[in-house]
Formats: sequence, C-alpha cells, structure tokens
Amino acid sequence: MVPEFLAGALQGMDFGFGGDVMATPIPPIPEEVPSRAFLEALAESRQDDLVYAGGVVSSPQQPIILMQEMQEAVQKYGELFSARTDLPTEEEPSAPESAPAASRFTEMTERERLDEMTMLTGRLRDSLANGRPDQALQDEIEQLAGHLPAKYRSQALVRAALTPGENGQRLAQLYLERSYKLFNEDYLDLERIDREIDALER
Repeated sequence: MVPEFLAGALQGMDFGFGGDVMATPIPPIPEEVPSRAFLEALAESRQDDLVYAGGVVSSPQQPIILMQEMQEAVQKYGELFSARTDLPTEEEPSAPESAPAASRFTEMTERERLDEMTMLTGRLRDSLANGRPDQALQDEIEQLAGHLPAKYRSQALVRAALTPGENGQRLAQLYLERSYKLFNEDYLDLERIDREIDALER
C-alpha cells in the first residue's frame, strides 16, 4: 500500500517497467533497521530471501527516487529468481491406482462354486486332451479353488484335472464326487471314495 503523502505524486508515474511488474517491494521505500542480525532474524521468521541490493544513492528526503531505486533492485531480483533452474516443478497428480477387480466367485454361494468347479474341470480336461491345458482356464480354476473351504481339497482336484490320461480323469471325478458328498452331508460313501483316491495317488 502506498503512503498517502506519496499517492498523488505517483499517479500516472511510469517506473520504467511497463505493465508487467514481476515483483513489488514491500514496504516501497527502504527503512532503516537496527542491524544486519535484525534483518536475518526477520527473513528467517518470514521464510524470506535476504538479498544485498547495493547502497542507496538518493537521500531519504527524496522518497520518489528512493522508490524507483528500490523497484529497480526488486525487479532485477525477480528476473534472476524466475531464471533459476533449480526450482521444484509441480508434479502432475498420478492417477489413483485402480483396485484389483473383484473375483466373480466372491458373490457365489458355496453350491454355485462347486457347480462352477465341475464345469471348469470339464473344460480344462478337454483342453488337456488337445495337447496342453488352457492357461486362462487353469488360472481361473486355481482362483476358484482358493474360494472353497479346505475340506473339499480343491487344490488336489486342480492337480488331478491337470494330470493327463485316465488316471487324472478318474481322480478329478472322485474329488468332485467327494465334494458334493461333503456339501450334502452324505458321509456314508466318503470312506470308499477316499480309499479309491489314495489308491490312484500312490
């Protein structure tokens, strides 16, 4: 803010910098301070730069000329500051990481997961018969196995489904049969199924 006693004198005055003033001194006229230590403490408290701009040529009785000299020093400092290459650049905010897609098996009931396991096992066996298992199907059935309780031994079922030949086919059928027996709490035939599984896995 320009002091009232200078306002009239400054109207229409051109300091020689056009309309694009890069920096403005506040206060607009140099003030006498007790010491350099005072300035250093003031700059530190305000987190300001402390710059030596040379001596004052004009006398304190010539405020207009003092303002011109002050503005010239500040303008030069502003130009030098803007030309710095070590200023931190504002980084663009990175796109938020997308949350992993929820598995389609998450919302299924346990019975639906068993039915899905049966379907995927059949498809995986078909792909295996063509020479090699379909990797996408294998990934899917392994993911589904992780959503089933341990009592179903679904990881062993996946291994059986990936085993070529009649032995793998029979093991996969037995594990699926065993899973449905457990789900339906039909325990009478479980011992026979487990014995047959053990015999095939030896």
